[in-house]
Amino acid sequence: MRNTLVIASKEFRDLLSNRMVLFVLVAFTVYAISTVYKFYSSLNGNNPNISVEYRDNLGVSADYTIFYMLSWFGCLIGIVIGCSTIASERMGHALNTLLVKPVYRDTIINGKFLGSFAFLASVLVFLAAVFTACFFVLCGGALAPFLFDYFARLPFVLAYAMVSVSVFLSVSMLISVIVRDQEFAMILSVVAVYISEIIPYPDIAINLNNVFPGHGLTGMVIGLSPVGIMHQAHPVLMDTSASAIEAFLGILPDLFKLLVYVVIAIFLCYIVFLWRDVS
Repeated sequence: MRNTLVIASKEFRDLLSNRMVLFVLVAFTVYAISTVYKFYSSLNGNNPNISVEYRDNLGVSADYTIFYMLSWFGCLIGIVIGCSTIASERMGHALNTLLVKPVYRDTIINGKFLGSFAFLASVLVFLAAVFTACFFVLCGGALAPFLFDYFARLPFVLAYAMVSVSVFLSVSMLISVIVRDQEFAMILSVVAVYISEIIPYPDIAINLNNVFPGHGLTGMVIGLSPVGIMHQAHPVLMDTSASAIEAFLGILPDLFKLLVYVVIAIFLCYIVFLWRDVS
């Protein structure tokens, strides 16, 4: 356990000083600020091309904005973290040092994932704080009557985003363990996101039923895609007729499916890391 925590601590520090990770974080922060400004402009009627979801409850509407930004666009942060956690060790030959030490290989994977997970959690909390500060500065007066609804759902939004982004983090870690080239591993990870995005599209999903009629493949495929799961989860989590806890309990099956993907990806990391030379 001590070795796992040591590796996790080192991983957290390495990610904190990784230029690519910091660049993506800064870019995402700027994009978050611009998103809240568009939200503000739409409320004031200055940007009619952008609609505000759940306009009858601006607290839930603000939560939905954070939910969508962190759960969907946040997957890019997960990819960069997942690819960097293995590739940086290879480039600095630190992975060779770890492998020759009296440390089990599964301890290395555990430590790296724990450190990456902790870093990702810190990033998502930071971004949620940025969103909250921007909402207060730009939309404070309009948001004030709905603060309870906003803060009641915000922890559950963060919990879902954490699990959702962890899927892509773990998948990108797996790809980085298999593929030695960091750039190619990142491209493959982006392709995985793209596939996850296009699968829920009605044209693609419905065509599966046309090719294989009578098997109910449309609903099954949409329900298995992380992006499809996100589209199914947000109406439940943002249901203004239910309390925040009731809404969160309603998406637990979706969270469980995402957690299964994380466990599978990490398990495959174990197998690859144990049975091949990844240094």
